[in-house]
Amino acid sequence: MRIGYFTETYYPTPDGVSHYLRDVKMELESMGHEVFIFSLTGDRSEKNVFLPMTVPLVMYPQYRVPINFIPFRLFTRIKKLKLDIIHIQDSFFMGSIGYRASVNFKIPIVATFHTDFSRMKNTIRFPFSTMAFKLSWRYNIYLYRKCRMVLCPSRSAYTTLKNGGLNHVKELPLFVDTDRFVQTVCSKNHENFTITYIGRIAEDKGVRSIIKIADNLRDLDGIKFIIAGIGPDEKLIGDMVRERNLGNIVELKGYVDEEEKIKILGTSTLFIHPSKSDTFGISVLEALSSGLPAMVSKDFPLNNYSGNEANGILTTDFSNIGEACDEIRKLKQDIEYFNKLSEAARKFSVEKFSMKSHVQSLIDIYSSLIAK
Repeated sequence: MRIGYFTETYYPTPDGVSHYLRDVKMELESMGHEVFIFSLTGDRSEKNVFLPMTVPLVMYPQYRVPINFIPFRLFTRIKKLKLDIIHIQDSFFMGSIGYRASVNFKIPIVATFHTDFSRMKNTIRFPFSTMAFKLSWRYNIYLYRKCRMVLCPSRSAYTTLKNGGLNHVKELPLFVDTDRFVQTVCSKNHENFTITYIGRIAEDKGVRSIIKIADNLRDLDGIKFIIAGIGPDEKLIGDMVRERNLGNIVELKGYVDEEEKIKILGTSTLFIHPSKSDTFGISVLEALSSGLPAMVSKDFPLNNYSGNEANGILTTDFSNIGEACDEIRKLKQDIEYFNKLSEAARKFSVEKFSMKSHVQSLIDIYSSLIAK
């Protein structure tokens, strides 16, 4: 099968979609399929990765925008490749290119809904942001209606799309490489209690709440916070750490690669993820696979699976800092409770989110659409 992925970002750009596609590409190629990536970011030296000419996006320099909005050379290349299926990962520039290619060359098209922009409109602000998010959401729905099928990673995302008027929606959870993200909690102790966040540093991710929690827990012996990632709020978070004199317990790591991420999770005790804008939250799943209980917001998309303690996920209201701090104090004091959550976290990720089963589901979906 010859599969074309159209995406705004690809590895090594530091976001969940780019890493997801890198892993899917490797797994599909190991099974004998040919995978072609069409993206605005990525490594041009990687086989079958095609990038048009771009410039950095001012607000988010790790992302890029095209110079030519009608890339004729890209369409010529797509035509020559004779793709069997097109899978778009967003509804913006590259997603639109993928859609036009599917129409022009009569190729079946499927989409994945990765980012719920409707949840971000109240937390990311710039001139005319409300109008921009409203138009983006409308265009999302418009383009997804043109696709044969729309995949979404969680029950909450499924409901969002259904409420948006889409009927051809299928829930397909993402995956974690449980062979790489392994449980090492047995080597940890509660004398050194490290709470970690890995992700984009932006308002919609709730990173400011972590600083407030750290401020309230500075008296707790052995407590430490690690915040890893890049984004538009990096300076703001750094200023908050300095203004509150938290440099002795809060470490800002900046961007970390995959190996460093695995190392950090292997030496951490608890993962914290206050975001309210995720459709899945792959970093949380990586933490669970590493044996870390995860503290997430009450509307986190994985909460629908089996409750809280049964999967190592703790939900809290991050607008109530005291509630989050009380739960952390309980985890540090009650080792038996912590170990129960840690074991549940690893078991949950291994049993529910296998990479091979996810990729096989993709193949089955592609095959059914090609056969129609």
